[in-house]
Amino acid sequence: MWDAIFEMGLNMKKVLNVIDQTVTFTFGDDLAPVVLAMKDVSPANATYAMLHGFGARIGDNAAIAKSPENNFTVTEAMRRVEIASLVEFYANTDNPDWEQRKSTGPRKPALNPTWVKMAELSGRTYETIAAEMAERDIAELMAMTSMVAPRG
Repeated sequence: MWDAIFEMGLNMKKVLNVIDQTVTFTFGDDLAPVVLAMKDVSPANATYAMLHGFGARIGDNAAIAKSPENNFTVTEAMRRVEIASLVEFYANTDNPDWEQRKSTGPRKPALNPTWVKMAELSGRTYETIAAEMAERDIAELMAMTSMVAPRG
Protein backbone atom coordinates (compact mmCIF):
# COMPACT_ATOMS: atom_id res chain seq x y z
CA MET A 1 0.00 0.00 0.00
CA TRP A 2 2.72 2.48 0.89
CA ASP A 3 5.31 1.28 -1.61
CA ALA A 4 5.23 2.06 -5.29
CA ILE A 5 7.41 0.16 -7.73
CA PHE A 6 8.22 1.61 -11.14
CA GLU A 7 10.09 -0.30 -13.83
CA MET A 8 12.60 2.05 -15.43
CA GLY A 9 14.21 -0.22 -17.99
CA LEU A 10 15.05 -3.86 -18.47
CA ASN A 11 16.18 -4.41 -14.89
CA MET A 12 16.20 -1.07 -13.11
CA LYS A 13 13.38 -0.45 -10.66
CA LYS A 14 12.46 2.46 -8.42
CA VAL A 15 10.74 1.78 -5.09
CA LEU A 16 9.12 4.61 -3.11
CA ASN A 17 8.77 3.75 0.57
CA VAL A 18 6.58 6.31 2.33
CA ILE A 19 7.07 4.81 5.79
CA ASP A 20 10.88 4.87 5.59
CA GLN A 21 10.79 8.00 3.41
CA THR A 22 13.22 6.54 0.90
CA VAL A 23 13.54 6.09 -2.83
CA THR A 24 15.49 2.94 -3.71
CA PHE A 25 16.83 2.29 -7.19
CA THR A 26 17.67 -1.36 -7.90
CA PHE A 27 19.53 -2.74 -10.90
CA GLY A 28 20.14 -6.04 -12.61
CA ASP A 29 23.57 -7.66 -13.02
CA ASP A 30 23.98 -7.97 -9.21
CA LEU A 31 24.65 -4.22 -8.86
CA ALA A 32 24.16 -2.65 -5.44
CA PRO A 33 21.01 -0.54 -4.96
CA VAL A 34 21.17 3.23 -4.61
CA VAL A 35 19.00 4.74 -1.85
CA LEU A 36 17.93 8.33 -1.36
CA ALA A 37 16.63 8.95 2.17
CA MET A 38 14.61 12.10 2.77
CA LYS A 39 16.44 12.64 6.08
CA ASP A 40 19.57 13.28 4.01
CA VAL A 41 17.93 15.86 1.72
CA SER A 42 18.03 19.59 2.45
CA PRO A 43 14.68 21.22 3.29
CA ALA A 44 15.03 23.45 0.22
CA ASN A 45 15.50 20.44 -2.11
CA ALA A 46 12.73 18.48 -0.39
CA THR A 47 10.32 21.41 -0.81
CA TYR A 48 11.29 21.92 -4.44
CA ALA A 49 10.95 18.18 -5.16
CA MET A 50 7.52 18.13 -3.52
CA LEU A 51 6.32 21.12 -5.55
CA HIS A 52 7.91 19.74 -8.72
CA GLY A 53 6.19 16.38 -8.16
CA PHE A 54 2.79 17.93 -7.54
CA GLY A 55 3.22 20.25 -10.51
CA ALA A 56 4.05 17.35 -12.80
CA ARG A 57 1.35 15.08 -11.40
CA ILE A 58 -1.39 17.71 -11.56
CA GLY A 59 -0.22 19.03 -14.93
CA ASP A 60 -0.35 15.51 -16.38
CA ASN A 61 -4.04 15.43 -15.47
CA ALA A 62 -4.65 18.09 -18.15
CA ALA A 63 -3.38 15.76 -20.88
CA ILE A 64 -6.81 14.97 -22.28
CA ALA A 65 -6.98 12.74 -25.33
CA LYS A 66 -9.02 14.00 -28.25
CA SER A 67 -11.75 11.42 -28.76
CA PRO A 68 -15.27 10.99 -30.12
CA GLU A 69 -16.58 11.62 -26.59
CA ASN A 70 -15.17 15.17 -26.63
CA ASN A 71 -15.80 15.73 -30.34
CA PHE A 72 -12.03 15.54 -30.89
CA THR A 73 -11.75 18.89 -29.13
CA VAL A 74 -9.78 19.77 -26.01
CA THR A 75 -10.21 23.28 -24.63
CA GLU A 76 -8.51 25.25 -21.91
CA ALA A 77 -11.79 25.09 -19.96
CA MET A 78 -11.65 21.29 -20.09
CA ARG A 79 -8.02 21.30 -18.95
CA ARG A 80 -8.89 23.65 -16.12
CA VAL A 81 -11.65 21.29 -14.93
CA GLU A 82 -9.15 18.42 -14.75
CA ILE A 83 -6.53 20.52 -12.96
CA ALA A 84 -9.05 21.91 -10.46
CA SER A 85 -10.35 18.42 -9.75
CA LEU A 86 -6.92 17.09 -8.81
CA VAL A 87 -5.96 20.21 -6.84
CA GLU A 88 -9.18 19.86 -4.84
CA PHE A 89 -8.40 16.17 -4.30
CA TYR A 90 -4.90 16.85 -2.92
CA ALA A 91 -5.80 20.03 -0.99
CA ASN A 92 -7.43 17.98 1.77
CA THR A 93 -5.39 17.31 4.90
CA ASP A 94 -7.55 14.25 5.67
CA ASN A 95 -6.79 12.60 2.30
CA PRO A 96 -3.96 10.02 2.45
CA ASP A 97 -4.51 8.80 -1.15
CA TRP A 98 -2.26 9.54 -4.10
CA GLU A 99 -4.56 8.02 -6.72
CA GLN A 100 -7.66 10.12 -7.25
CA ARG A 101 -9.57 7.47 -9.18
CA LYS A 102 -9.00 4.82 -6.52
CA SER A 103 -10.80 6.85 -3.88
CA THR A 104 -13.30 8.78 -6.00
CA GLY A 105 -14.39 6.18 -8.52
CA PRO A 106 -14.17 6.34 -12.29
CA ARG A 107 -13.07 9.43 -14.15
CA LYS A 108 -15.80 11.93 -14.94
CA PRO A 109 -16.91 11.92 -18.57
CA ALA A 110 -15.47 14.63 -20.78
CA LEU A 111 -17.50 17.81 -21.00
CA ASN A 112 -18.72 19.04 -24.36
CA PRO A 113 -16.95 22.40 -24.75
CA THR A 114 -19.83 23.90 -26.74
CA TRP A 115 -22.30 22.96 -24.02
CA VAL A 116 -19.95 24.38 -21.37
CA LYS A 117 -19.97 27.73 -23.21
CA MET A 118 -23.75 27.57 -23.73
CA ALA A 119 -24.22 27.03 -20.00
CA GLU A 120 -21.92 29.94 -19.16
CA LEU A 121 -23.62 32.32 -21.59
CA SER A 122 -27.17 31.35 -20.64
CA GLY A 123 -26.63 31.17 -16.88
CA ARG A 124 -27.94 27.61 -16.78
CA THR A 125 -26.21 24.47 -15.59
CA TYR A 126 -24.22 22.18 -17.84
CA GLU A 127 -26.59 19.34 -16.91
CA THR A 128 -29.62 21.38 -18.09
CA ILE A 129 -27.95 22.13 -21.41
CA ALA A 130 -26.94 18.48 -21.84
CA ALA A 131 -30.51 17.30 -21.16
CA GLU A 132 -31.94 19.83 -23.63
CA MET A 133 -29.44 18.84 -26.30
CA ALA A 134 -30.20 15.14 -25.77
CA GLU A 135 -33.92 15.85 -26.16
CA ARG A 136 -33.24 17.82 -29.35
CA ASP A 137 -31.05 15.06 -30.77
CA ILE A 138 -33.68 12.40 -30.03
CA ALA A 139 -36.41 14.54 -31.63
CA GLU A 140 -34.26 15.03 -34.74
CA LEU A 141 -33.50 11.33 -34.88
CA MET A 142 -37.19 10.46 -34.57
CA ALA A 143 -38.06 12.94 -37.32
CA MET A 144 -35.40 11.48 -39.60
CA THR A 145 -36.48 7.89 -39.04
CA SER A 146 -40.14 8.72 -39.68
CA MET A 147 -39.19 10.07 -43.12
CA VAL A 148 -37.42 6.86 -44.11
CA ALA A 149 -39.52 4.37 -46.04
CA PRO A 150 -39.98 1.10 -44.17
CA ARG A 151 -37.92 -1.80 -45.44
CA GLY A 152 -39.70 -4.90 -46.34
